[in-house]
Amino acid sequence: MSDTIEETDVSVAEVSIARLHGPACWDCGAASRVLVPSGTVRDETGQVWTKRTCGCVGAS
Repeated sequence: MSDTIEETDVSVAEVSIARLHGPACWDCGAASRVLVPSGTVRDETGQVWTKRTCGCVGAS
């Protein structure tokens, strides 16, 4: 996995609420795997959320 942390702008309506509020992989939605930070997203209100990944397809 890359050490680069990216920030993405996203509409909250486009994303599963579990990916923002709970421990779920940003890329696949898995909630039962070990997750690591993979960047941040900023919603339309300006709030920044931490993206997490389990190392699945979305890992770079």
